[in-house]
Amino acid sequence: MLALAMLAAVGTCQTASLSEGSLVVSVGAQTLTVSLTDAGLRLDSPHGSRTLEPSLQLGDGWTRPSPVEAQPIVTERDGSLRARVVYPVPEQRRFALEVEACSGLDAVFVTSRLEVLDSARGQYYFWQTNVSSDRLLSPTPSGFEEAGLDTAAWAPLPWREWWFLPGETGGLAVLPTNIGGRAPGAAGGVFLHALPRSAVIAPGDSLDAGFGLAMLPDAASAAALWAVARARPAALEPGTPPAQDYGRPAPRWLRDAEVYNLYYRPAAQWTDEVVEGQLRGFPFIIGSTPDRAALERCHTAGVRLLHYVTYTCLLDTVQQARDGGTVYSEWTESIDCESRDLAYHPDWVCIDAEGKAQHDAWGLSFKHPWLLNTCLHQPGLREAAIRQVRMLMDLGFDGVFVDLAGPTVECYGPKFGKHAHRDERTNTQAWEDLLREIYAEVKRHGPERVVIQNTCVSIMPSHWPSCDAQMLESFPYGADSTELRQPWPELQWTARRNAAAVENGKVVVTCPYFGPGDLAPTQRAATFSLAYAQLAGFLWADAFGLRDIEGNGGFAQALYATRLGRPTSPLTRQGPAVLRAFERGSVALNPMPWPARMGHDAATVELPPQSARITARGAP
Repeated sequence: MLALAMLAAVGTCQTASLSEGSLVVSVGAQTLTVSLTDAGLRLDSPHGSRTLEPSLQLGDGWTRPSPVEAQPIVTERDGSLRARVVYPVPEQRRFALEVEACSGLDAVFVTSRLEVLDSARGQYYFWQTNVSSDRLLSPTPSGFEEAGLDTAAWAPLPWREWWFLPGETGGLAVLPTNIGGRAPGAAGGVFLHALPRSAVIAPGDSLDAGFGLAMLPDAASAAALWAVARARPAALEPGTPPAQDYGRPAPRWLRDAEVYNLYYRPAAQWTDEVVEGQLRGFPFIIGSTPDRAALERCHTAGVRLLHYVTYTCLLDTVQQARDGGTVYSEWTESIDCESRDLAYHPDWVCIDAEGKAQHDAWGLSFKHPWLLNTCLHQPGLREAAIRQVRMLMDLGFDGVFVDLAGPTVECYGPKFGKHAHRDERTNTQAWEDLLREIYAEVKRHGPERVVIQNTCVSIMPSHWPSCDAQMLESFPYGADSTELRQPWPELQWTARRNAAAVENGKVVVTCPYFGPGDLAPTQRAATFSLAYAQLAGFLWADAFGLRDIEGNGGFAQALYATRLGRPTSPLTRQGPAVLRAFERGSVALNPMPWPARMGHDAATVELPPQSARITARGAP
């Protein structure tokens, strides 16, 4: 049986004790009861009671943490009482709760961490409350405002430094690290997302959700709480990856690139006019089907060229043609494509849990139904991949861009007698071995050659030793909207999360997309995304989406030509708004829905809501 003596922080009113299968933490008027059975929370105060429950994704459904197997750990230090509780979770995971009660703060602070124990894979969870309020009060520069919440549909809560959700008497004050939302229906509760909302988590890492909670009489009390809480030490700082070896730094030309672009076109479209009129001026281009002549044109124009490759899905051209599908040019023009054709290598096909060939989801959506997922355990596939990379390096390409470099689907081939696996590792672990081999092969051809992995919207810290750069695709905008796909807390998290990688010479390349639409919001979004990349030390591209919008060519070219050099000042902050000077200009960014006014070096910057300004000096 668990046993825990009453522990009180000396000189304060913080206490922690065990009571009937629960850990009870009290501070001021707030009492948080933590269930040791399923990690449920209940917050009580004279102003009411609220509950929170975690919902963790499990396949296509949801699960809760299992009962604890060890006694909670409670410590007191520097005026703060802290408790840690760890719960087992299905699929080789665990859920850790860290509760903090700080001297002089009438609130409890909770950080939950979903940890993976075996191999890297995507994770998602959220906290669901029983708060059914249809109103939200949140801060503005002049105080706070009240807004109605949509009760008929899933409605996001805007990110703010605090929220107050009123009840019949008093209400719940939340100090979030990320965004939340409201579930539909009269009784639909408010939920809180992790930061970020979802991510690929490797062993030794975690997906975190952090928030402060208090039951208070009114919104003014919530504002007063935040005024004190914002100055507390960040004891439970989210977003810091485990210490690791980052491997060798990327070449200086890549680290200093600032911008780049992607040009996926058949070889016939890599003409002198395209190279001179569109590609010249970029430090490097990622392309899918260029031939030797295109490579020579780019090098003559001073543009490095990386070739697109992918190995987690390959095409069965015989079945594709038999079903009336098109064998696309990226495949037919890809060097040595015949050796990777699944029509001649059925043992390379990834087998799903029902014993069937796994069809790639992107291929099914874009009329390439016989683009199939692959089993990365197969020696022949691995040899074909390395052979292609070697041929590209021998031709003179400056590196490879490895698409779909994150975790891949599992293969159950041995279970159904389809083929054998070399060992008991997962398909993702076999894929990561091949990624290391690809990196080694590229570097054998010279240290200035590079590998960029497209890990999509989740950087893989464990991949840094096997690549020079990782891509965040459709980040922070997708072609379907000029609204941020990642809210400001998640953009901050991404910058902070990857700061150590950048300092160690690795590169994060972003690729937002911009589709047809009104020019003003599109240009605002594009400027915002480039400003964010500059502030974070990331690279930026748009796959020429801006250039393809009618009437936008001049604006696009101005962004493409932006070269600010290295930072010459630390970040200047005014609330969430930031300003920084560079060797050849400055960047200011305001993520909030109200104007910001900032000063730097005797200059004043006026920023409209949710906008950015880039001021460049001199020639690129």
